[in-house]
Amino acid sequence: MKIEDPSFAIWLDEQYIIHVRAHGIWTPAIAERYWTAFRPFLDEARARMGHARALVDRRGAPIMPIEMVQTMHDGITNHYRPGDRLALVVDSSPLKSQVRQNYRRAFLDAFLSHDAALAWLENG
Repeated sequence: MKIEDPSFAIWLDEQYIIHVRAHGIWTPAIAERYWTAFRPFLDEARARMGHARALVDRRGAPIMPIEMVQTMHDGITNHYRPGDRLALVVDSSPLKSQVRQNYRRAFLDAFLSHDAALAWLENG
């Protein structure tokens, strides 16, 4: 199963890790489309593994305006559960620090490397 949208792509790999590739500037309407599309992947991963692991690759995507940071924070709070893991791949150390400050959750971390993010998900 794979979803292709102009602003994101979502797919599940053979280890039931959810992969997301984000594109462009997001609006609340795009965030709503994203969470609607993302939910079945969460459900499938949890049904197979008992928890969800997601790798969201935002490299090359513009920095989100503060209102979108809050919108996504609310979505993360509403959709993720204890035991889930979320790895965000970003372009720079300042953005990595910003993610860690704005999304303080034990199950969430930010990475500059796709491979490091994937390893964190696989070993956690």
